[in-house]
Amino acid sequence: MSTSVGAPEQGVDGSAQADSGAEAPLRRLTPEEFRDVIGHFASGVTVITATHDGERRGTTASAVSSLSLEPPMVLICLNKTSATAHAIAAARRFAVNILGEDQAEEAMRFAKRAATGDKFAGIAVNTGDRGEPLLANALATLECHVAEQVTGGTHLVFLAEVERASARTGSPLAYFRGQFGRLELAQDESAFRDIRARVLSRALEVGKPLGLDELATRLGLLRGPVYHALTRLTGEGLVTRDTQGAFVITPLTLQAVEEAWRARCTIELGVATLTVGKVSAERVAELRRLADASRPAPPEDYRMDTWVVTYSAFHEGMVSLADSAPLLDAYRMVNAPAMILSLTQTRMEELGLDREQSQTAYEHIAQVVAAYESSDLDAATQAIIRHDEFASEVARRFMDAQGGSI
Repeated sequence: MSTSVGAPEQGVDGSAQADSGAEAPLRRLTPEEFRDVIGHFASGVTVITATHDGERRGTTASAVSSLSLEPPMVLICLNKTSATAHAIAAARRFAVNILGEDQAEEAMRFAKRAATGDKFAGIAVNTGDRGEPLLANALATLECHVAEQVTGGTHLVFLAEVERASARTGSPLAYFRGQFGRLELAQDESAFRDIRARVLSRALEVGKPLGLDELATRLGLLRGPVYHALTRLTGEGLVTRDTQGAFVITPLTLQAVEEAWRARCTIELGVATLTVGKVSAERVAELRRLADASRPAPPEDYRMDTWVVTYSAFHEGMVSLADSAPLLDAYRMVNAPAMILSLTQTRMEELGLDREQSQTAYEHIAQVVAAYESSDLDAATQAIIRHDEFASEVARRFMDAQGGSI
């Protein structure tokens, strides 16, 4: 059962006052009641920053809204007692830093009143065109100048034109009922995984426009998640858009495969340089476990689609030793051709490029792990290059048999 606040006051006998022809007065909401109810509205999280008299100011705010597209404008609300609000009122400029899902720590830091110390200490900060501090790892930033300022209760409201804006890929930090958290778009993520697997395995037709409505119906999905999934896949280079704006699965050519293999090899060589002899024994043991898992099953039980999962897990595990999420994302993107080749298993098996090739790949992997175990960078480098040359040759044989593209 829902509850309401601000209801008509009751009479002395506990009953609602009778309608005397005029509306009964409403009881004013208490701050606590309003905070509890409005807390059910989920919002994004920003850090508002400004500079005045050479001092940087910043505060966390969720009361931020787009106001106009022409001209581009935003609205922000800050408490009258906020030092950042005073700086904005004086400088007539500010920046909105929209936080990503991994920036809850920054949100909490800037939410505190800093009697002493610098809230920006230890945080990577860039400088906007007009001097505003921009959090380097923010999901997006808006640089604004104040067009109008009004007062609303305990807050100052700034209406501002956006002069410059930038954004990166990622998911936003959310604020709901007093807690920071991740905005989980489960349906979008499920659709993305499903469509990506179909693109990699070539279960969807290559080179022809994909009809959103037709694809959504075929996969039993809503149109919105399908659109978002295809948009994400354009970022990986697996899907492109034609001159009419339609989504098209990108054909995989021999040149693209060879370029991807070179990029993959370069990343792995860099990771080896950074990590051989420099990571813990526990992490090397985990790499050994991943390598052992990629040993091909006996011929009667072997399946390439099963093996490629363990093969990819090893390589991603090795790249993860560098402790760099952006590097791992880049590796996954350049590794997509390997996934496509491996998942077109029927055609691979027709050419005899199946378990025998997987066994050779496993032996190379085992050599890389042995080099980690002995802290031998030269051996690791040689094993990585050897495997790259082998994988490139297998890819060439396969692509030539397919007429140069799939």
